[in-house]
Amino acid sequence: MANQHMAHGFSRMLYAEAIDIKNVEATNRESAGDLDGAAHLMLGAIATGQPELVKPYHETLFAGIEGNYGVRDGHDLPLGSTLRYAAFGLSIIGDWLGQPLDLEKHALPRDLAWGQLVAHWRHPDPDVLLSALLLACDTHVERIALTERESDSGKFEFGSVFLAVHPTEILAVLRLRDLLGLPNPKEIDHPLMKTPYAAITCLPGAVTERDELLEQFLAVVRQRDPQVLPVGL
Repeated sequence: MANQHMAHGFSRMLYAEAIDIKNVEATNRESAGDLDGAAHLMLGAIATGQPELVKPYHETLFAGIEGNYGVRDGHDLPLGSTLRYAAFGLSIIGDWLGQPLDLEKHALPRDLAWGQLVAHWRHPDPDVLLSALLLACDTHVERIALTERESDSGKFEFGSVFLAVHPTEILAVLRLRDLLGLPNPKEIDHPLMKTPYAAITCLPGAVTERDELLEQFLAVVRQRDPQVLPVGL
């Protein structure tokens, strides 16, 4: 049950953000989200067994960036972020989708710590992957903001209790490798992966419980304002 509820939470937020971006199309206005949050939502959808949501959201996101509406990239850096997490997450997602992320074009930073997972997430040897995963786990823990000042500094990627305890990016990489038929390490011996949240993950296709609240919301959107719903969602 917890798996289903977690999955529904990510899908609801992803739909809401996608609609928010489409709603400001051609207006030069911004949506409520940012690129770090967008990366987290897509990785979360993958981690909870809903990879089919990622491509249409990804297309909506970058259409907004290219069209100068919705979400800003590194050329107009949001307050309180270096966009390190976005650069890392979108690099992996773009690689998986066959749409490589151009870091220079979007003025996004390279980060040595996250970069190891970007470089090795497709490696066929799970032992090579394991080293990158452990470094990513260390990076996750080191970048948990403990105070509001830390959260606002832009030096910490995880500024909420949920972001801190849910290893979203680690679980997403494991699920992507499942999709590609690549072997995963048998165990990731790290404190971040020992919490109950690390076990709340679904294989693709495992989300079977209907999200009636989301279905009702989307039915109203399709009836009243269908143009704000991205194609494919």
